[in-house]
Order: sequence, then C-alpha cells, then structure tokens
Amino acid sequence: MENSALFLIQSSYNNLDKIWEQLAQMAQSDDHIVIMGDASLAIPATVFSRYAHLYCLENELSLLSNENQEHVKVIDYAAFADLVLQFKRCITLK
Repeated sequence: MENSALFLIQSSYNNLDKIWEQLAQMAQSDDHIVIMGDASLAIPATVFSRYAHLYCLENELSLLSNENQEHVKVIDYAAFADLVLQFKRCITLK
C-alpha cells in the first residue's frame, strides 16, 4: 500500500456531511477507508461508487443497512490492526 492511504471515518452523525465532503476532496480511488461509529449510519452512494476498499468493524455491523453491507468488508480488531500496519499514511476524519 505504498502510495495509497488509510482513512478512518469516525465522525459524529451531525458532522457527517462535512466529513464525506472532506473525504471526496482528499481520498483517491485506491485508498482504503474504515467507516466507524455513527459514520456507518449514513454513507452516501457516491462513496460506494468511488472507493473499492471499504471496511467496517464487526461490532458495528448492526449500524450498516442491509443494502450497504454488500459494499463494505466486515473486519475484526485483529484484521483492523493488520490493515493499519500496511500503510505509511493514516488519516482520521472526525
């Protein structure tokens, strides 16, 4: 993952519109994105069409709609730790 970045989306629900706009300005199509907490509740369709590498922690799976679960890879904490270690750049958007 030498040239791509890992984005952690951890925003409160009230701030999500701003965070998704920031992601669109910063992220490239080959970047990896972990959607966490309230961000799992409202994911714009454009996120699914722009980014192929989307993840959600398994303990937050219930926050994703059934439709959105098709587009997101569910990972446990061990897989999350392994994912983080693969990147030189990790960007958190809150």
